[in-house]
Amino acid sequence: MSDTQAQFIDVDELCVGMYIYLDLGWIGHPFALNNFKIASPDQIETIRGLGLKRVRWSPDRSDLATSSVAASVAETPGVLPSPLDERRQLLLAQRASLDRCEREFSGATRAFRDILKLVPAEPEAARERAETMVGDLVGKLLGQGESFIRLLSEQAGEKATLHSINVTVISLLLGKRLGFDAARLGGLGLGALLHDIGKIELPERLRWRVDGLSAAERGLFQQHVAHGVKLAERMRLESEARAIIAQHHEYVDGSGFPRRLTGEALTSESCIVSLVNHYDTLCNPVNPVAAITPHQALSLIFAQSRKKFDADILGAFIRMMGVYPPGSIVMLTDGRHALVVSVSASRPLKPRVLIHDPRVAREEALVVDLEDEPDLGIRQSLKPVQLPRAVFDYLSPRQRMCYFFERARDPSDAREGR
Repeated sequence: MSDTQAQFIDVDELCVGMYIYLDLGWIGHPFALNNFKIASPDQIETIRGLGLKRVRWSPDRSDLATSSVAASVAETPGVLPSPLDERRQLLLAQRASLDRCEREFSGATRAFRDILKLVPAEPEAARERAETMVGDLVGKLLGQGESFIRLLSEQAGEKATLHSINVTVISLLLGKRLGFDAARLGGLGLGALLHDIGKIELPERLRWRVDGLSAAERGLFQQHVAHGVKLAERMRLESEARAIIAQHHEYVDGSGFPRRLTGEALTSESCIVSLVNHYDTLCNPVNPVAAITPHQALSLIFAQSRKKFDADILGAFIRMMGVYPPGSIVMLTDGRHALVVSVSASRPLKPRVLIHDPRVAREEALVVDLEDEPDLGIRQSLKPVQLPRAVFDYLSPRQRMCYFFERARDPSDAREGR
């Protein structure tokens, strides 16, 4: 994590194991370095004596789940760790991880908005910014090993650019799952980010409508693909990205548009974006009333549309998203209700979930990794309307799905939050 990605925390909430940054001159504190991992309670007291109210810290470089409690006990003989203290550290790490994902997602939506503004007058400058943005995303994705796909809050990002960022994030995760290297991921990410670029040439009333169109309006809407290809040429995009823009509404069975291409005529990258684009449109339609849950979307694609998509890519996508993708409402085997918040492709049947517990305030609820609960699993998926009102309010099912990636738990990690 770079210094600019660090977050702030009150000095009264510091604990052993946190990696912190002291924004002071070298004579403003007694430590050898301005950034380091807190090793003892004495260091915390020294930091508090500096007169700072808050300091920056890096959740990624911290070791809260193990070192903070163990080191505190070692420094204070005879004092046992409090379960409440341990829970507090887990909550801090949990919130920090979500905050980081939402901040990066929101930054991506704002950056893409600025790219769209550049396209008409400065297409090559827009391309350069888009390449930089995608390069940053690929670097983060490859730099953190295995990744979870993470559900964000509905407040994350800008609605107008949410779809393009969702498609980019999920396409990159799927490309990584399929073994793409950094260069290939770059081309995939750029095409995914710009797949709908041609819509800026459409009348405003058609940009976000797909239902209830007349035949003439449908024809105009479908022209956004041709508009996108022309803009891609003006932007001087590489062939991989141009192909994605040209083919993101094509299907392997020839039922897509504009050219009704089939199988071998489509690039693998285009097949990925076509599938992810379709999935996100089901979960995040223009009319929120028509939205279906992520579990329903996957089920619908497999039951009714699987011939439209490359079989290997669809299989990898389903394995990556899990039977119950992030955003799904489920009933657990013990009868409790839960919201799936993240999934690892290596453990799709054991996602991380937020469980309804009326004894715990929602903002204090810990995410539970079902991998750590051998006796607890998922019994079935539910529609939000099936939930009792109190459970609905607690779990807050999303009307629009925002996704990002976070570092998956290492096999040696024992608990959520590390």
